[in-house]
Amino acid sequence: MKNIPYDKILHFLAGFIVSTLVYAITGNTVYGLYAAAFAGLMKEVRDWGIYKGFDPGDMLTTWAGGVAGWAFMELVQFCVKGW
Repeated sequence: MKNIPYDKILHFLAGFIVSTLVYAITGNTVYGLYAAAFAGLMKEVRDWGIYKGFDPGDMLTTWAGGVAGWAFMELVQFCVKGW
């Protein structure tokens, strides 16, 4: 964890949380995945407008967190409902 910037950890966690929360609200894991991707994109668009900087690494890290959240929720569904 020493080599991972704190900012990237927060982006990953944000994507994970968005993905799982949207699943909890909608019951659809794919919506959670889309929501995390959209959140990552919009955050970087905001940064570009305010700070004049766009970091694709931050966006991809948020998306990776969303994918992890999606995979986690798929696993939970499998364990609860079966295949």
